[in-house]
Amino acid sequence: MVQIMKRVLIITVILLLALSHTLQGQTPETLFDDDIRHGGYWAPVYGATSINGQFAYLRGSRWAWVINFRGEHSVNLGMGRYRTYTSFDPVDWNIQDVEEPDLKTRYRGFELEYVNQTYRLFHFSAHTLVGSGTVRYDNGADELDKTSDQYFVLQPAASLNLNVTRWFRLTGSAAYRYVGDLNLEGTSGSDLGGFLGFVGLRFGKF
Repeated sequence: MVQIMKRVLIITVILLLALSHTLQGQTPETLFDDDIRHGGYWAPVYGATSINGQFAYLRGSRWAWVINFRGEHSVNLGMGRYRTYTSFDPVDWNIQDVEEPDLKTRYRGFELEYVNQTYRLFHFSAHTLVGSGTVRYDNGADELDKTSDQYFVLQPAASLNLNVTRWFRLTGSAAYRYVGDLNLEGTSGSDLGGFLGFVGLRFGKF
């Protein structure tokens, strides 16, 4: 009986060693492999846009979690916020005995960005913002019951990026702002929507 147990033990050890040697050559499948690097960035944004058919300056900021695939392409998940630095006039102001006010707007939302060949000196990216905003009378019209309104915003954009250093990138972007669900005297979704261009200064780990 002892001899049988010894043989079983020896055979078991041999099988375990053989199995272990076989598994050493296999790599487990995972959602994120070792070739994926993670980083993040923050970027102040300066730009200009058309609102209510007028020119207005924009300021804002963007920040994101960077998922870099094999050092070639990356996906950025983050947030962006923008606001008009200068006010703009209402369109077709029809309220009598109420002085025409100035307007300002701000909006923010979730941003998803794809960056192509991020290792190149110049490279392209595309991103979309989905969120909400607020437009308000900057001065005047205080006697009205409604002086502001919220709206839905969708803003797709295309960018050209320049790798200045390993931790700093310069970005130039062109975008279109779509605005919906807006109801405020002196503006509308189509008036508040429009093209914009901006420059971003990205600082972080890419």
